[in-house]
Amino acid sequence: MTISLPERMSQQMKRELVVILEMAKLMEKPLDAPRTIQGLLRLLSQLYGLNCGRVSLPDAATSTLQVRYSYGLSPEDLKAGRFNLNFNEGVTGYVMRTGSIGLVPDVEKEPLFIHRITELSHHSGGRMAFIAVPILETGTPIGVLSVQREGLHERPFDSDISLLRVAAAMIGQLLRIHKFVVEQTAHLVKENQNLRHSIAVEGMLKQSLAHGILGTSQALMDAVRSAIQVARSDAPVMLLGESGTGKEKFARMTHQQSDRREKPFICINCAAIPAELLESELFGHVKGAFTGASQSKQGKILQADGGTLFLDEIGDMPLALQSKLLRVLQEKKVDPIGSMQSVSVDFRVITATHVNLQESVNQGSFRLDLFYRLHVVPVHLPPLRERQGDIKQLALHFLNELNHHYERNWSLAGDAFAVLENFDWPGNIRQLQNVMERTALTNDEDLISADKLRQSLASESAIHIPQRHAPAAAAPPAMVDVTVNGQDNRTYGRSYNWVHQDEAETIRAMLALTNNNQSEAARRLKISLRQLRYRVDKLGIERPGP
Repeated sequence: MTISLPERMSQQMKRELVVILEMAKLMEKPLDAPRTIQGLLRLLSQLYGLNCGRVSLPDAATSTLQVRYSYGLSPEDLKAGRFNLNFNEGVTGYVMRTGSIGLVPDVEKEPLFIHRITELSHHSGGRMAFIAVPILETGTPIGVLSVQREGLHERPFDSDISLLRVAAAMIGQLLRIHKFVVEQTAHLVKENQNLRHSIAVEGMLKQSLAHGILGTSQALMDAVRSAIQVARSDAPVMLLGESGTGKEKFARMTHQQSDRREKPFICINCAAIPAELLESELFGHVKGAFTGASQSKQGKILQADGGTLFLDEIGDMPLALQSKLLRVLQEKKVDPIGSMQSVSVDFRVITATHVNLQESVNQGSFRLDLFYRLHVVPVHLPPLRERQGDIKQLALHFLNELNHHYERNWSLAGDAFAVLENFDWPGNIRQLQNVMERTALTNDEDLISADKLRQSLASESAIHIPQRHAPAAAAPPAMVDVTVNGQDNRTYGRSYNWVHQDEAETIRAMLALTNNNQSEAARRLKISLRQLRYRVDKLGIERPGP
């Protein structure tokens, strides 16, 4: 039975209508752009015979047009489906560049057609047509929808193109909505991350302020974050930094943030107790253990049972005691002097030092095995010169405490802060506190001027801080050449050179030589930029331009 042309056209329109209705149903489902686009391509293939559908989108990073969504193509086919945007390769590239319709009735007879995906599809034979339509946004191509039609079909290509244009419009809408959702989601994620970061920083500030740690500089916050992150563990923490940076405050904060907060926090300074007494202080002794031991004494380690033991200046502990401490850490038992029985003990150890323990290991003055036992979580406490933004807050805090204590109303002149911020503070926070107290008590007026601060800081030159020298040039044994967890061999207790009047000519000559380049002048003089600026200010040298 022969079907008339009107009947064929009616059937064709019905098929197109069915495909469009099914595609519309897909669009009504919850937004999932990748799955919906793949569903549209599946309908074109299964209901209309337009196979191997793919949506190609530009990739600005690689300047290529790549297949992002597809149906009926293998991974090998997809790898081949890339076109160079700069050279407008193939029919797909032509459609993307011009926004026109791309129709190849027989791919074997079209020289513009590049046999990539189609060539790899291994179709059943016969004529293969290729159709590509642009995906438009306000008249500008943003991608290409392309399909292939195999074999001989009685329907005209106009019907295929019309249907593909409807599908391309739907895909364009999906891409726009998907892009909007991704952008908004990314924005919300970023806002959420910023909010969580702000909350975390605020929480750290509250926790640090509660323990007397003042400041908001990034260097300080990094140290606070490191300490809080490991507070709830039992891992040994080693606080590294120069004298006066607040190591005991950090140790107390770590203890208070731990699960041992209800138990004792016992602190002992290994450098403040003579070596012959330190053993008794740490491990305790029984009555009659030595001359003068009229009664038994519980050592600091047993006092810290269940809590935290803070060993300040651990680098000054004698070697003989280091081996005994190592045994306590390994076996969780302590032997009081003169006792024949070991006592079990459970404590968390936090240590602090201003010296470079890696150098001490290399020099043989600190045990390597004890170093590894204690150096599990190193926390670097920044010196005050690396927290320049915190100097003002600390100075005002100390001045406020002095006002309350002495019932005065001291305040700092506006130009006084620059003097404080340009000083190097080799004694760190402790030195700043002392300078503020001395300056306030010796000031005749309530307003503390910049000149008065300069006078107080000038008196600091009477203090001599010995420079810390590097180890001898001879290479140490390989077994003690220590670099732990990628940490650098930094030296704590940076040397500081005090200001002398005879430096003025040298500084003037160097500034002239470097064309007033302060950074270069400081480098050649082997001092910091802040030290140079302080000398320029203190010695009355005409300040060069920035």
